[in-house]
Amino acid sequence: MGKPYSDDLRDRVVAAMAAGRSCRDVGAAFAIAPSTAGNWYRRYQRTTSHAARPMGGDRRSKLTEQAGWIADRLAQASELTLGEVRDDLARRGVAVSYASVWRMVRRLGLRHKKKDHLRD
Repeated sequence: MGKPYSDDLRDRVVAAMAAGRSCRDVGAAFAIAPSTAGNWYRRYQRTTSHAARPMGGDRRSKLTEQAGWIADRLAQASELTLGEVRDDLARRGVAVSYASVWRMVRRLGLRHKKKDHLRD
């Protein structure tokens, strides 16, 4: 993933746009896409800030708090598929992907049934 543009460049682009220059003109002058210049300026008009937004996202799993429940559930019924565990979590109000459940089971060092007996 690339890095955000510097605040100095953003300052100069927004100042040029505020002075009445067009997106295309500013984009060419500062070697950025005209749409980028326009986006920064519109954001500045809305929020009075053109600073880069945080990159990435929240990488913590929703299932961290559910780890104990998942371990207990698989201990009670070892024949559960991950899809069934996911459905049980949904009934508990935790909406997650199949892959999230798989990663948590793996992180816990547990085993699960790999084949759904209804799809043989």
